[in-house]
Amino acid sequence: MSGTINVAEKRHFLRWFLANYQLQSREAEMLMRYIMTRENVLRRVHFVENFRHLPRVIVVSSNCVQVAPFRYYRRNKPVSTDVEQAFLDLYQHPDDDVYIGLYFKDRASSSAYTAVLEETTSSELEPAVREMVSMQAEWLIDQLTHSYERSRLMKDVDDALDSRDEGAFFAASRRLIEFDNLNI
Repeated sequence: MSGTINVAEKRHFLRWFLANYQLQSREAEMLMRYIMTRENVLRRVHFVENFRHLPRVIVVSSNCVQVAPFRYYRRNKPVSTDVEQAFLDLYQHPDDDVYIGLYFKDRASSSAYTAVLEETTSSELEPAVREMVSMQAEWLIDQLTHSYERSRLMKDVDDALDSRDEGAFFAASRRLIEFDNLNI
């Protein structure tokens, strides 16, 4: 998977794709040809495999797979199977990114497809998803910090036992008990 794919590479890939695969929907093929010929739209196109939570997604499939022929997802709107609606949206909002998911035979092993695939970044995720990921990261950091601190206190107890230092053992045990009581 590459970082940034230029317009020529995207156009070349779409030309290859349309020459080698027949789409289930003739209208979807016309939409792909429209995208291929519009540099301003093609600049905003991103081919992705994971398109959950992305703001604007077109999903197209070829005849050789058992996947719905065409789906159009737009943030906060119902899923559509209407290619014309997707075309109008592309026409009316040419400066918005559009993410395309393609389903065709052997896509997993297609070097042409892999060459234009882009990974989605967290900035493209819905704000609620970003917030949830941020909260999970904070929770994980807290858990790791807690685990590290407890391990350090346990080591102090073990070291006191190994050195047979009763005073250090009671002090380390007290700190461990206080730590555990604070974190219940």
